[in-house]
Amino acid sequence: SADPISLDPLCDLPYPPFVLSADLTQRSDNDYFDGHILALYLVSTGQFTHPVSRRQITREECAALDRYLLEHGLDAAQVEHVCVHCAAGTRIIRSPAITQLRAEAALVLQALF
Repeated sequence: SADPISLDPLCDLPYPPFVLSADLTQRSDNDYFDGHILALYLVSTGQFTHPVSRRQITREECAALDRYLLEHGLDAAQVEHVCVHCAAGTRIIRSPAITQLRAEAALVLQALF
């Protein structure tokens, strides 16, 4: 199957795909992501919803994605940190630190495509 964001085959990844369930009651092909791409997508957009099902992603799922990135030697995107601040409101989203993280994620994501 392919990553729902990049459309690249998941079997080509040098690490296992990250599982983020589209539907919490059953598994589907839309549950598997290139975790690095997913993290960059979430941080750069500031939209913490599942890219396919649009369900809200929990803080715990963001923390799990951060752990996955560290475990597989991928760039830390601080997904949980940005998620918490984006959920806190517009004033915090525009803070220099969050703006910088989102801009860096967007640049890396653009370079990949």
